[in-house]
Amino acid sequence: MQVPESARRFFDEQTARLRRQIRKKRIVFPEGEDPRVIAAANRLCTEELLIPVLMGRPSGHVASCVVVEQPEHNPKLNDYARLLYEKRRARGITEMEARRMALDPLVFAGLMVAAGDAEGFVGGAATTTADTFRAAHRTIGMRTDIKTASGVMIVCTHAEECGAGGVLAMADPALVIEPTPSQLADIAIATADTVRSVMGVEPVVALLSFSTKGSARHPLASKVIEARRIVEARRPDLHVDGELQADAALVESVGRSKAPGSTVAGKANTLIFPDVGSANIGVKLVERLGRAVCTGPLFQGFAKPANDLSRGCSAEDIYRLGILTALQAGD
Repeated sequence: MQVPESARRFFDEQTARLRRQIRKKRIVFPEGEDPRVIAAANRLCTEELLIPVLMGRPSGHVASCVVVEQPEHNPKLNDYARLLYEKRRARGITEMEARRMALDPLVFAGLMVAAGDAEGFVGGAATTTADTFRAAHRTIGMRTDIKTASGVMIVCTHAEECGAGGVLAMADPALVIEPTPSQLADIAIATADTVRSVMGVEPVVALLSFSTKGSARHPLASKVIEARRIVEARRPDLHVDGELQADAALVESVGRSKAPGSTVAGKANTLIFPDVGSANIGVKLVERLGRAVCTGPLFQGFAKPANDLSRGCSAEDIYRLGILTALQAGD
């Protein structure tokens, strides 16, 4: 498959951003025995992009700059177990159960991040999205201003006239099946923040629908309009509009025709879909028919970065998500 030029340029820009950071981020990979994870960690480390932390007992060549940890031998295990107990005791967890749970590599990775001993973690190479999400939710927890966890894909397309030079954020293809207006607003706000930190550009947020500015009247379109109003009230700093059809959001001439006067129509780099079905289908169609490079999903709404891979991922996919996770952690 021919990789879009937007993907080459985008990841060149992001690796340059990471190399400029004075302090390298520590990113934990709980499936550290997986050959794909080892290969990605070696590359991330030798390219001086971040400090990978592998959990387990990796075999084969592991670069000297990669950190290897076994939960059962880590001197902070008891501290992490106590941290988990304090976070979950209201839900009936015992200290013994907390220690047993802390030995799970996914949970241990989340506790490292929660304790400030790492800046983020990347799981999912050999575990389900549900397992990765649960570990992050139990250990890291949510942002104070966001009640809804969501996912976003960073999509590099061949359509360089769209988005940020062909690069778009698409949310939420992973977690929230049928969001309410308030949840959709949470997703839009969290995605805008991700675009700033990960893509390094100002978010231009389109709330998508099958309708543009009242061209159809239906409760599903009304939900999107209400979500826009909530975003505008909560975050007046954001550049947001909706409801917009996808072509009106992405194509300048169509935007002028369907939504005259909109400062978002035709210029959007951040696409918020009305439900997980449309988002998931949209991402996969762009990936398979449009030959786009899709990275993620990045989880959003958590207090610190925790991200998920597909179990069919390649070492390249892990490498890319490691880069975006480090950027998500900020400077």
